[in-house]
Amino acid sequence: MLPAVGDADEFKAFEAEGWSAQAGSYDRLMGRVTDRVAEALLDAAGLRRGERVLDVATGTGAVAAAAAARGAQVTGVDISEEMLEVARQRVPGARFVAADAEELALGESFDVVVAGFLVNHLPRPERAVAAWARALAPGGRVALSLWDRPDRNRLFGLIGDAIGELAHDAVPDGPDPYRFAGRPQLEALLAGAGLAQPSARTLRFAQPVDGADELWEGLLGGSVRSAARIHAQPDAERERARERLHRLTEECREGDRLAVPVCVTLGWAVSPARG
Repeated sequence: MLPAVGDADEFKAFEAEGWSAQAGSYDRLMGRVTDRVAEALLDAAGLRRGERVLDVATGTGAVAAAAAARGAQVTGVDISEEMLEVARQRVPGARFVAADAEELALGESFDVVVAGFLVNHLPRPERAVAAWARALAPGGRVALSLWDRPDRNRLFGLIGDAIGELAHDAVPDGPDPYRFAGRPQLEALLAGAGLAQPSARTLRFAQPVDGADELWEGLLGGSVRSAARIHAQPDAERERARERLHRLTEECREGDRLAVPVCVTLGWAVSPARG
């Protein structure tokens, strides 16, 4: 069930404010993880040299940079102007525009639309994917990446286990962030937007992390909901959660570093040719 419009707008404002605050710290850890998925996302979209690509929720510009390196004509959009400033410095040859992913109205069409790690954060994903489908030229392709559930994606699962059920009231009500994490659910989301040949696959890898402290600080500087829950706690409770994370991360230890399991779902589909 979608949240009521008022709740959805409140949740979107919460996310936008949070990501703006994280623009300078996102790449310390989370950017290193999401960068590793950029090429797979563009492969799923079948991006070719010279094509017009729209990178929705471009963030700090990792996918935009990878697309530009492939010779694409890149437009990146994001709801956070602070994130866009980082992306502009990273990819000076691309065009970056502030825009709402659910309400795209750029007045042009694209050969490819990609959205990396966005669906988990949207209050109305169905509306957003429909907007992306409308932005495609006939025969164009859309590709998405999103985080799998925390029991498989331990990057978020470890911090979730460490902070437990604390301070849910620090986060406005919103939909289940993982309701499209499964392959059938993501394929159904794409088909529901009128896209053809929806497909999905799972991508797994291990992310090297120096230790529990780097993981803790990286997630505080590269997440919104988890960071809000942690910051809402008294100092003593935050420290207890951090100590729990130290214990939990031993499951990922490989020598003097951690190898944290990351699990991502990739989905893609095609805009039907219009007769």
